[in-house]
Amino acid sequence: MKKENLVKFYQTYKLYIFPAAVALSSIFLILFAIYPQTAKLISNQKEAGSLISKSDFLETKVLALESLDAEDLSTKVGFALNALPSEKDFSNILGLLQQLAGQTGFSISSISLSGSTSKLSNIESYEVKMEMNGTKVLLPVFINELENSTRLMKIKKIDVSSGQFSQVVDVSLIVQVLYSSLPQTFGTTDSSLPELSQKDEELLATMARVVGETPISPDTAIAPRGKSNPFE
Repeated sequence: MKKENLVKFYQTYKLYIFPAAVALSSIFLILFAIYPQTAKLISNQKEAGSLISKSDFLETKVLALESLDAEDLSTKVGFALNALPSEKDFSNILGLLQQLAGQTGFSISSISLSGSTSKLSNIESYEVKMEMNGTKVLLPVFINELENSTRLMKIKKIDVSSGQFSQVVDVSLIVQVLYSSLPQTFGTTDSSLPELSQKDEELLATMARVVGETPISPDTAIAPRGKSNPFE
């Protein structure tokens, strides 16, 4: 195209060329400069708000942790581990059963661990078989002592036999003993602190009464404990 034609074309369409150039420039700036920067600014503001919220949450969590009574918490952990230890604790449970039997006047003729085990959710159990004899009238006392001890266990099966006029009974029973492995995770930094419910507090208070308000440390939580001898 000759120069004269270009000049003529420019003179004819100059009222449209400048607005079109300005419009194209504006679109270019919006697409490749203003919009990316605006989007980045909005994203940064959201991230900043999220960080502030997380910081406030962590600060609240730290204050809650600092307000905890370490000694009281340790005692409660001890009660919980005493009731539901993380291991099978065979020696302790055998000692506890012998102690409970002796306190209620029963003599154990045999005691053995059963190979039967079961699991429900994260609660596991094993069985202990016992053969013993003692006074008939004290059998309910033994059962009550066993099922209300601080160690979680229950009588799964019981057979009682005696002479027609005898007050001495032979007892064969299977005791189901519960235990549970410790949790592998205790939550993340973003999770809320777990809190004891009113029911949990009441249960811990009951445990405290059963063991005579004696603090239990986690290191000795699975040691067998019983009530005072009623015959002393």
